[in-house]
Amino acid sequence: MKYPTFIVAVLAALVLPLTSMAQTDWPQKPITMVVPYPPGGVNDAVARVYANKLATELGKPVLIDNRAGAATTLASNYVAKAAADGYTIYAGGTSLVINPTLTGQVQYDPNKSFELVSLMSFTPFILHVNAAFPARNMAELIAHVKANPGKFNIASSGIGATNHLIAEMLKQEAGLDMTHVPYKGGAQAGQDVAGGQSQMMFSAALEAKPILATGRTRAIAITSAARSAAFPEIATVAEATGMKDFVVTFWQGMVVPAGTPRPIVDKLERAIAKAAADPDMIERFKPQGVEIRASTPVEFKDFMGKEELRWIKLIKERNIKPE
Repeated sequence: MKYPTFIVAVLAALVLPLTSMAQTDWPQKPITMVVPYPPGGVNDAVARVYANKLATELGKPVLIDNRAGAATTLASNYVAKAAADGYTIYAGGTSLVINPTLTGQVQYDPNKSFELVSLMSFTPFILHVNAAFPARNMAELIAHVKANPGKFNIASSGIGATNHLIAEMLKQEAGLDMTHVPYKGGAQAGQDVAGGQSQMMFSAALEAKPILATGRTRAIAITSAARSAAFPEIATVAEATGMKDFVVTFWQGMVVPAGTPRPIVDKLERAIAKAAADPDMIERFKPQGVEIRASTPVEFKDFMGKEELRWIKLIKERNIKPE
């Protein structure tokens, strides 16, 4: 049955305010924050503090759902298919733009499957070596590896992980011949560097700090743009080598399923901005070298686009294949 045009217009006018009101009143129930890693890592640690801050700001619990697996693809696929109602939010990261090129088997498009809300944190990586390794700075490390081609290993938390890609960057930019040894996680890799089974690795600053404190590994350089206030004695890779573009962070950002209403995205963005500006939040992670910083969706999109181009280029140039 067809209704006259004016009746359709009246009904639409009545429905739209109700829809807008429902979105403005969000949330009405607990929110689930999906984290693509198991408990204990840097991504999980930052996400949990954000979840607590968001719960206070939004007035509803924010529950952590650790969906580790398939190098974060399991979680990314899940969120991409979730209802676009604001009750599933995702603390995603660098792998969002790495995995589509690395594996070619993801069920999402990083530019179409999500609404970008805000960046959340940035964590540099520390290149550290086994305490018995003779080099004490980048110049000595590069010279020693070049003098012994193929003799040394550089560990990572897995093929395609950010610290693996940084290792490939170093090998490419400095012309080094080293063997990459992938592990099933950063903790085991770090312990093997400390034990001497591998000679070096790039570890997220938060994860490197306790290993360095044992004296079993020694810091060589950090991948931040400037020296970290948490590790002022560690030179940046760019500073030590002149490789000005060798600035890499493990970044984390909030995304939601595509189609999530704009009022919900805006409300989430404001809540994240307020959490990121909390001095307690900032000071809590500063000693680990983690920078807590929010952004607008537009800034997030620009940043993620640059990251995507950067890693696609490296993956193709180094012919990196998944496990």
